[in-house]
Amino acid sequence: MKEDKPKPPLAGIIYGEIVYWGVLAGSLIVIVGSVLAFLGDNFVPVSYWISSIWKGETVLQTWEGATGALPNGHWYLSHLTTGDGLSAFGISLGVFSVAPALFLSSVALFREKEWLYGSLAMVGGIVVMIGVLGLAPMPK
Repeated sequence: MKEDKPKPPLAGIIYGEIVYWGVLAGSLIVIVGSVLAFLGDNFVPVSYWISSIWKGETVLQTWEGATGALPNGHWYLSHLTTGDGLSAFGISLGVFSVAPALFLSSVALFREKEWLYGSLAMVGGIVVMIGVLGLAPMPK
């Protein structure tokens, strides 16, 4: 006897597929960036990143020691040929994939008349976009 499995909701499929492929693509980019980083082609030397972590430095202290100032926005876009720039881009791609996934799944939820969950998905997408666009203040 064949067991009937419940059909997953369309919003869940949309969200899952977009995040899955976005994180997978971002992860592959991070792997390539990590290999480049350890081969020595970097914006900031790997040894500096690691030593600043072990010293317990803040984000501001780390960036000021590395480049003289905290970079604004998406610093890695102008350094995509370096290992750390490519790795940061891959991480950003993985995180960004959540935004379109939330917005598109909210559309599916609204079509299914799931007003509360559709609204929450829309708000979540807006919060992610605020972070991705750099509109949230950076802690010092």
